[in-house]
Amino acid sequence: MKNILLILCLFMILKSDLLNAQPANSPYPVIFVHGLNSDDQTWNTTLTQLSASWILSSDYVLSAVLNARGGDTTNYNDDVIIPQKDLSGNYVNYITASSIYAVNFGNFWNRNPPDPRIILYSNSLPGSNQSPGNQSSIYKQGYALKIFIDSVLRVTGASKVILAGHSMGGLAIREYLQRTENGIHKWWIDPYDPVNGHKVARVVTIGTPHLGTNVSSIPFTTIDFNSEAIRDMRYSFSSANAPYLFGNSETVVPSSYYNKDINCNGFITDTITGISNSNSDNPLAPLPLNITYTWITSNYLGLGTDLAVPLNRQWLYSGSASSPAGVSDTILTNKNHIQETSDAKSLIRGLDEPDKRLFAYEVLFNNTYAGFITTQTNGITSDTDFYKVNFNSGGKLSMYVKSVSAGVTNFAVLSENGNTLASKNISGSSDSISCYCTSGNYYLRLLGNSSQNTNFNSYNFSVTEIPSVSLNLTTAIEGMWNGVIYTGDTLKVYLRNEFSPYSVSDSATAYSDSDGNSSMSIIHTLTGNYYIQIVHRNSVQTWSSVPVSFINGNTSTFDFQATQTNAYGNNQVLKSGKWCIYSGDINQDGTVDASDLSGVENDAASGMNGYIPSDVTGDNFVDAEDLSIVENNAATGIEAIVP
Repeated sequence: MKNILLILCLFMILKSDLLNAQPANSPYPVIFVHGLNSDDQTWNTTLTQLSASWILSSDYVLSAVLNARGGDTTNYNDDVIIPQKDLSGNYVNYITASSIYAVNFGNFWNRNPPDPRIILYSNSLPGSNQSPGNQSSIYKQGYALKIFIDSVLRVTGASKVILAGHSMGGLAIREYLQRTENGIHKWWIDPYDPVNGHKVARVVTIGTPHLGTNVSSIPFTTIDFNSEAIRDMRYSFSSANAPYLFGNSETVVPSSYYNKDINCNGFITDTITGISNSNSDNPLAPLPLNITYTWITSNYLGLGTDLAVPLNRQWLYSGSASSPAGVSDTILTNKNHIQETSDAKSLIRGLDEPDKRLFAYEVLFNNTYAGFITTQTNGITSDTDFYKVNFNSGGKLSMYVKSVSAGVTNFAVLSENGNTLASKNISGSSDSISCYCTSGNYYLRLLGNSSQNTNFNSYNFSVTEIPSVSLNLTTAIEGMWNGVIYTGDTLKVYLRNEFSPYSVSDSATAYSDSDGNSSMSIIHTLTGNYYIQIVHRNSVQTWSSVPVSFINGNTSTFDFQATQTNAYGNNQVLKSGKWCIYSGDINQDGTVDASDLSGVENDAASGMNGYIPSDVTGDNFVDAEDLSIVENNAATGIEAIVP
């Protein structure tokens, strides 16, 4: 029998380790946006690396056609379509819950409006002198990205996404974030929420021509240099600013490009608000400052370029500091433009979790998440990652961390104002901490050393809760009830174990309202049966007649006021229709006697006032009325009755 139990224990341990080794959730789903003349498959190497840590479903690609009508129109509403089926009738654009998604703009369609079918990975054109789908305007890409973000949020239930873009894909992300029309954000999921309507937590770009590129050839590629996308990525035409990036009239676009309609509205004489200004974003269409940004730049072979974009145009900056100030940083790599999407090391560094509480990623209870300890800017090996959890009920919060060669050295739970509630240096491959909390927001902090994570292993963590028990209580204090008005007051409520010696399980402070009602959460108590003990500043302690059932996460109800028998030993008095807890135990020794009476007499004689124990009626004065109540209860020998 012992051998069988040992085998079962070993199996459960092995099963637990295997489960922990499985890919986990990213706090927010990550959407990868490819660059010019490309598609989602350019990310395959990086996604394979990430899928060892984050869940990658088999249905993670979102495909659109950006040049549906071509020469018929330049309007984005007509040119951008997202068919649901391919030519064989198979469903595409059917995505399932995943931590990783990828966009594919390299498609065409069957040009049959009654039954639109997508032709995946096709560079077919609607006519001559037209842009291929993955070389169509950035304006259209921003519109399509809006649809894709909305789809991912709906499928995953996430509150935000993380966006990662290569080359032109980074500009598509900025188009989504920055474009406004008549003062309203053009593409945001919720354009009427000027703060959080974008639903984006983090942005990472690599090899993106943030400040444009006038390159006229890119090695190893077949680019249409007359396309809309090339038009949009230029920083100048002759001596004029290129309209898309730096703002200008569409009329300055040379006729060698297929069209001049940068904002895709059918007119070619509009003045465009650029997304950049000098070396940074345009203050007339700024990047949101509640997002963190990482601009990954590349200096291939020390040439000052990645062979497609000059190094000094791959990021936004002011002086020597990245821009926007305070919410952005940079990473330098050494890949050529084509290699950048496979630079998983740099991209994982760029995706590093927030190092400030202000930007902490929101996580949920009872989910397993994965994160990375990575090297920071300027080669700093110390990494801090912050997450945030909302504990609606309060109770016991536990954090579990698994770090196998991932570099985690310490983890902690912090209050909303940053005070450390529990902290632990991790020992072994896994560890946990717990603390008791009231309802509210809490931060989870992981500290690590990237020199211990040379292979970019991920750590796993989860947060669990044991919700507090809650109590809705109704009481009446004799002195606080004059038959017309009840004066609410503060109570101390204890839950005591149901068996001798009836030790205290937990307590809470509650304030009763004008009807004697009060509500409270009692965070340290586990499911069970407990006596309720009421302690009031000048009343006889009173217990519930029987132990009351409490269940974690549920609310129990108990009414002392309704009947005398709800108090242990029937120890209440009926006063003007309410069963009341006896008043008069001024010194809280369990008995109303001469010592209590003496205290009230002295305070009354001295004209004492304020919130003091001898004020039995709660009117902030000690007088004959208080004295009368104490005198009557002392004369009848009122005392506490307890189990």
